[in-house]
Amino acid sequence: MVFNGAGAGLQPTNLVALLDNGVLVAETVLTGRGASEHFAPTLRSLLREVEETTGQAFVPDKVVAVVGPGSFTGLRASLALAAGIAAGHNCPAVGVTLGAALRSTIGRSDVVCVSVARRGRFFIDPPNGPVFASQEDALDASSWGAVMGDAVDGGRTWPCPSFPVLAPSALGIVRASECDATHALSPLYVDPPEAKPPAAGLRPAPV
Repeated sequence: MVFNGAGAGLQPTNLVALLDNGVLVAETVLTGRGASEHFAPTLRSLLREVEETTGQAFVPDKVVAVVGPGSFTGLRASLALAAGIAAGHNCPAVGVTLGAALRSTIGRSDVVCVSVARRGRFFIDPPNGPVFASQEDALDASSWGAVMGDAVDGGRTWPCPSFPVLAPSALGIVRASECDATHALSPLYVDPPEAKPPAAGLRPAPV
């Protein structure tokens, strides 16, 4: 069972998919904006579709999900659902970064994933090193082997080969989960949280 809730905007960059031994059984691709409210109903529809087709309930032996970087709400919704499914079926749960999933999708280990963030910035997920954020005008891609992600299809000229791959495939996400650099099903936040405790401190607990 595979989830991607990292995508944002109006492009079809999110998905819910069911796989059996590396073969895609059922899949629904969702647009980024507003996808968070559709993950659970979409999964329910896919499970019903598979059971009606095969006469058997689909039972996952592994749950894999993209942990980020990406949409704050989409990641929280998809990862919470993925963790709940894994706990309910007592099966392994594995998280992968968006960049790792994209690299596995096209089979190139040298590609840098660049995705759109807020306030004119990009999230950068390199093959080696941590994920970070950069202002668009401060981005230096001169040493990159190649680039892809939803920020690539924006009219910008890149000094390296670019691939018009906006989002990973379900099989690419699964392949990424078979590598060593995996994560728990917790959102990968690049920016620190904007919410802050009140200046006067928290109110005392009621008695």
